[in-house]
Amino acid sequence: MSEPFERASMRDVDTMATMSAFVPVLILGLVMAAWFGFQALQLRAERDAMRDLMTSQDKQVQESKKLRDSLDAIARGTAQLAEAGNASARLVVEELKKRGVTINQNPPASSGEAVAPAPAK
Repeated sequence: MSEPFERASMRDVDTMATMSAFVPVLILGLVMAAWFGFQALQLRAERDAMRDLMTSQDKQVQESKKLRDSLDAIARGTAQLAEAGNASARLVVEELKKRGVTINQNPPASSGEAVAPAPAK
């Protein structure tokens, strides 16, 4: 009675001994390569989209810099008038100070970078 069980178990051992891990490892490697390729393509597409977005915003950034420079020039002129004794200019400068706006008397050197405004106190 025990002989059929022994023969069956010996066949299973022989079958398992002849199987190799090559096919599962190959499939795993192909799946990983496909996944990394897909991720690389997605990242490249996102990078290109970000580059296009930054390029499309360049014009707005330049226009805002021009506007800020002109507003700074107006504020400097108003501050100079206030120092010269103009009462209306003095009132404007005081109101700006109350609202936390600082007027820089020296124009910033144009380095091409936008200068962040000073935090309000």
